[in-house]
Amino acid sequence: MGVAYDLTAVSGLNAASQGLGVISNNLANAQTMGYKSSRAEFSDMFYGAQSTPGNGVRVDSITQDFTNGTITDTGRDLDMAIDGEGFFILEDRTGKYENVYTRNGSFKLDKDGYVTSQEGNKVQGYLLNPALSTERNPVFETTLSSIDLDELNKTPKSTDEMNYDINVDGEEDNNVDATQTPIAGIENSVGGDTALAGSALSNIEKLVAPETEAYGGYPDFSTNKIVYDTLGGEHRLTTNFYKRDVVTEANSDLTYNAATDTYTQEAAAGVGNTKYTSWLAQYTMEDYDEATGQWVTSGHREAVPADGTASADAGIIYELRFDTNGNLIDTREPTVAALATGANSTPTGQDTANNPLDPATWTPTGNQPNMEWVVDNPITGANDPLGNPADALGVSIDVDFKDMTQFAGSYNLRGVTQNGYAIGDLVGVYTGKDGVIEARYSNGRSVPVAQLGMANFNDKNALEKLGGQSYAESFASGAVQIGTSERNGYGSINAGALEYSNVDTAGELVHMIQTQRTYQASAQVIQTSQTLTQTILQL
Repeated sequence: MGVAYDLTAVSGLNAASQGLGVISNNLANAQTMGYKSSRAEFSDMFYGAQSTPGNGVRVDSITQDFTNGTITDTGRDLDMAIDGEGFFILEDRTGKYENVYTRNGSFKLDKDGYVTSQEGNKVQGYLLNPALSTERNPVFETTLSSIDLDELNKTPKSTDEMNYDINVDGEEDNNVDATQTPIAGIENSVGGDTALAGSALSNIEKLVAPETEAYGGYPDFSTNKIVYDTLGGEHRLTTNFYKRDVVTEANSDLTYNAATDTYTQEAAAGVGNTKYTSWLAQYTMEDYDEATGQWVTSGHREAVPADGTASADAGIIYELRFDTNGNLIDTREPTVAALATGANSTPTGQDTANNPLDPATWTPTGNQPNMEWVVDNPITGANDPLGNPADALGVSIDVDFKDMTQFAGSYNLRGVTQNGYAIGDLVGVYTGKDGVIEARYSNGRSVPVAQLGMANFNDKNALEKLGGQSYAESFASGAVQIGTSERNGYGSINAGALEYSNVDTAGELVHMIQTQRTYQASAQVIQTSQTLTQTILQL
């Protein structure tokens, strides 16, 4: 008669003991990074008719709570916390699983420069696709790979792309010699009667004449940028902007088609219908001479004129044309033949008032022209160091002017960028909320390297627990769902922070007291059963 409730009480002892074990594990991991608390879920054991008292209790399942833990700042670059849904994806170095998953974002760099967990599993993400990416628009691969922060800057990259985002002052006076007369050999600078670019250095130097001259040739606005050669050597590329003239409809050589929103270059002045403002942009390349403390001209443009005589221009000239709304129409460049013949060519800087440049000597380039340079560096020994030495024209730098504007008021340097860099060491890492990892190097370069991959599952409680706050996919969990943070329901990344355990210590202590009383009550039932049995035996 005492057997039934003896066994029922024993089931209560066993269930309470398991419940205390779960509580004990939660309290032990109250300070474990990324730990998710568990709870024991009990169910009754009942067999037979409703009139029977029941057969006890059992632990039906141990369920984890995957809600967020407290996110706490650490200030460490490679500490990351997920605010919301998702897991970090790690490569399993044991090879047993394709990947393992964790909420613990305490990462480090291993000896080879890979981002790994503290156990050595490599963090998985989408690497930068250099072929599709631009300086302003990074594009990432679509398959997961290990993230290597050290490899990128082991070799330098020569500059082959530049972007100019500048507003030139639309109220600037024309930067020309109004008298159109030679001044001390300068030959009128911009607007003079000889080629502005020319085929010899003297034709470039006339733009930097002494300030004491009636027209000194000083630019309206100037900016420079360091560019890099194939050995990582630095060269200063200076851009000077000159306001040339406003060309009205009466003398214009551009025709605007409103239906197609396009411009047509006419063969002569006065044929077009579009008013525009003409600016000149002059480029020179220089190296720093430590002996004299001066920047000296080192780059030249290699050109082959029609007569086959080689020439080497010390600078490159473009004309920028802006419409009446201040937007860039296009850019044009002097033809090789016009540059090579120098003073005998149609003047590239001519300025009979309100006149366009001679279209016969200028070639439209759109808004993204190409600069070809040859730079011989006597210090590093690099030959044609900014590009492909096999190219007969030397180096190619694609220049993007499409963000240039001409609004009134002031000059505004919104940004000049280039994509080359010297060799450098990793000095820091920044991770955005979208999971994009940006590496900072000792050469001043700061670039996106990869975007962290994120994973999720339909049934997270069916994941295989591996310890160390890591999990593996199982059949019951469903197939892994992979994406990136802040998209498709995934949480955001908090850099320089860690997610602490979500264990509620006070709540666990209350549960422990309740479970302890359940255990004591079950034990009391067994003790009562023993007393009753002893009483019966004494009858």
